[in-house]
Amino acid sequence: MFENASWHPLVVHAPLALIPASVALSALDLLRPRLGLWLAGLLLLVAGVGTAVIATGSGEAAEHRAERLNPALEDIQDSGPLVSTAGDGHLLKAHAELGEMTRNLYGLLLLANAAIVVASAPALARWRGRRWTLAGARLAAARWAWTAAAAAGLFLVVLTGHYGGKLVHDYGAGIRLPAAGSSRAP
Repeated sequence: MFENASWHPLVVHAPLALIPASVALSALDLLRPRLGLWLAGLLLLVAGVGTAVIATGSGEAAEHRAERLNPALEDIQDSGPLVSTAGDGHLLKAHAELGEMTRNLYGLLLLANAAIVVASAPALARWRGRRWTLAGARLAAARWAWTAAAAAGLFLVVLTGHYGGKLVHDYGAGIRLPAAGSSRAP
């Protein structure tokens, strides 16, 4: 779908900003419900998940391009339980796996958030019937549970960005270096 490697560095920062902003607005709305920030958080989540889909799709192309530029990238080892678990000790693989996990988790949370909106919106009450209506304490519990799950998932967002940044800044992933003797600055 988005197989152009040049899309990855352009798009990858959007979900890293939009998803935490979405969670923050949703949490603020729980504390000050009259502000109506839940819908704004939902819209930011739609944008965050959409850009995460583009980032992971273009990330595969970027991975292949980076490996062509520097074949040793595939063999970069990193310590830590998450790199060992998600990437079998390989930093590039761990970054890719965490990116996909992040996209999938927030995709599911987007569906759950949309279900909460559909189940609680007064405008849809006649369509869904009384049995499928979330209100009062049940609505508050669903929104608190959603916010807690989304906040816990921010750990994945941070680690995905951290390992991607480590690949680029520490190991030069995807960076084309000038030929030896070239006067062109990188």
